[in-house]
Amino acid sequence: MGLGDKVSDWQACGLIQIAGGDAIAAGVFVFDFYSASAGVTGRFTFRGGGIGIGGNASGTAVPTQIGPFGPWSSVDCDNPFSIWDLNGAWGRLTSLSVGMGLEFGVVYITAAPRWSMFTSYFHSQNVGGFSTGAGAGGLTLVGSWSFKSVVHTSPADISSGSSGMEA
Repeated sequence: MGLGDKVSDWQACGLIQIAGGDAIAAGVFVFDFYSASAGVTGRFTFRGGGIGIGGNASGTAVPTQIGPFGPWSSVDCDNPFSIWDLNGAWGRLTSLSVGMGLEFGVVYITAAPRWSMFTSYFHSQNVGGFSTGAGAGGLTLVGSWSFKSVVHTSPADISSGSSGMEA
């Protein structure tokens, strides 16, 4: 397991979103980041504040592929990074979602080293799709990424019939 391995084959899966705003917005999002070459999946939270309107409370990603949307999204990296690099990195998250029961949304994420203005790990990567939950709204938040734990989920869980959400 390579928590310090700098790699560029990351995939992300959004698990939980709780956000809202009425001009001023705030939110907490939970993601799993998986790398086959590092052999690790790290669970992260993104917490931030910014601007937005509406609200969203959604649970887990729908564990099956629906058209072109699946729970895992490839992340095109600007620079290779590790779990430890992403921990404490600053970021931006932009979300627009709507739904009741089954929700659909676009979620663009960015991460960069602390205090960096010209270097990023990844920028404006859409990791949205279908989830269970309710809400309607749009927001842009600036905040930070926090590593929580190593988990045992991966994109292979989908093909094996597992929901991939077990921790």
